[in-house]
Amino acid sequence: MRTSAWVIVVVITLLVAGVFCAGCSDEGAKPGDVTATETVTSAGTTTGAVYAEGDIVRKPASTLSTGLLIIGYDAGTDMYERATIFPFSDGSWGYRLDSKTSMISRATIDRDYTEKVGTVTVSSVRIGAPTITTTVPPTTTKATTAPTATETTASTTAPKINDIDPFIGTAGTTVKITDLKGSNFVSGATVALTKTGETSIDATDVSVSSATKITCKFALPLSTEPGQWNVVITNPDKQAYTSANLFTVYKNTSATATATSTSTTTTTSATSVTISMLTPDQQFIGGIATTLNIDISGSNLGAGNKATLSQGSTTITSTAYGIVGYDARVTMPIPSNAPTGYYKVTILDSNNNVLGFKDKAFNIVG
Repeated sequence: MRTSAWVIVVVITLLVAGVFCAGCSDEGAKPGDVTATETVTSAGTTTGAVYAEGDIVRKPASTLSTGLLIIGYDAGTDMYERATIFPFSDGSWGYRLDSKTSMISRATIDRDYTEKVGTVTVSSVRIGAPTITTTVPPTTTKATTAPTATETTASTTAPKINDIDPFIGTAGTTVKITDLKGSNFVSGATVALTKTGETSIDATDVSVSSATKITCKFALPLSTEPGQWNVVITNPDKQAYTSANLFTVYKNTSATATATSTSTTTTTSATSVTISMLTPDQQFIGGIATTLNIDISGSNLGAGNKATLSQGSTTITSTAYGIVGYDARVTMPIPSNAPTGYYKVTILDSNNNVLGFKDKAFNIVG
């Protein structure tokens, strides 16, 4: 009888030990543990998307201001949907030039784009470049309703300039200012461009549309010094305001001097163009063909018929050319195998005559 009792005790002990060992085995196989059969990335995480919708990433050593916006991830193809995002002037994110997106392999993004610089809500990202403006710091006085020009002829309030459109011009041309924005403008006000060491350029056809808007014209002599110029407004009571470096003059490289037996005259080709800048001035392709709309700023762009981007033996020709406001908007089909680096932009007429160009105007990033 005593022997049977010992047998029962031993059997029960063995059963308890077996259950305990099974529990230890289950504990070692918890979900989420990396096993020898799972794939581990260089970053130490299991296979899958590292980034989520709305993340903004870029290469750690990149000097570009743009980033890649993650639109989404397709687990079936193991690819991210992405778009290029640009920062606003204050450094915050951001805006896209259009609604186009493209697919790129998850492995490429996770390997090369290891710097996460921000996160946004994709639906809240602005589509289209913001209007370029010059901001004047606000005053500390309480805002009042601006009186009309007829009511402020004898106003003691000084005028103020907030912005000017357009903000660029080319020497040897006449620039029509369609909107000089500000406050406290009075009928009879004068407008001028000034620059240290240079002769002032007085505006003509000055029209005070309201206390906040003036239209006028600047006839820029061919000899005008290139660079930034101040815009000055003076009311009839002599109160004035200067907005420093608000207007930019570009050199006219197409002008030619011709001499006759009786006089020397200077003429400017009416069909030549001047290119000041491109928006955007760079594009990431990542081995994927991209169709991109580029706005070209300058003068006489209406004379153009097409544009090209060229680097060495590579030339990319626009598929569309149109005028939007004062800019030329061109559509560039950038191939997936386009060499990276800086490209020259050239404007041509319908007969393929070169009207103007700008070196190192656009950068293709791989």
